[in-house]
Amino acid sequence: MSDFELLSTRRSFVASVTALGSAWLLHDWAAVESALDHAARAVAQQPPPSFTTLSAEEGAVIEAMTARIIPTDNTPGAREAGAVFFIDRALGTIYKDQLSVVRKGVRDLNARVAKRHRGVRSFAQLDPASQDAMLRQIEETPFFQGTRFATIVGTFANSSWGGNRDNVGWKLLGFEPHAIHKAPFGYYDAQDAARGR
Repeated sequence: MSDFELLSTRRSFVASVTALGSAWLLHDWAAVESALDHAARAVAQQPPPSFTTLSAEEGAVIEAMTARIIPTDNTPGAREAGAVFFIDRALGTIYKDQLSVVRKGVRDLNARVAKRHRGVRSFAQLDPASQDAMLRQIEETPFFQGTRFATIVGTFANSSWGGNRDNVGWKLLGFEPHAIHKAPFGYYDAQDAARGR
């Protein structure tokens, strides 16, 4: 068999497989749509991530703080980005040494809230205006400064660290993640190297 006949046979095979795949896709489009719909519902019904380092009460306070640091206005904020889950993960790994500062800060903040607002035991229970007033009282503390920094990182960092859910932070910045493209090493690279390029 000549090279031309072999190439022609390969092209025919690829064309027939493509046609067959297209025919299947068109024939079973309802099944494909149903599968896509099922997958979307399954993702939507997944329970939210749970905390691995913070307690639920501590997580609620930190999440409320993140929501005031980068609030939800006409665009998503730190809450939608899941910054609290980045903070939770970081406190169990890279910022493990800050966990005691955060726990003490949460206790102190809740004590301030209880002293100022009768019957309220947690910062997370306050309305946004009252939360802002409480945060102004502690904005110079290491606890607030660390939480502010971690909120920014958790909103805008790579989502593999638990924050920036659905790339919300990157969308706010207008950043489109692109893979780095490098041409594969081949014989042409060796020729260029030999020529001194």
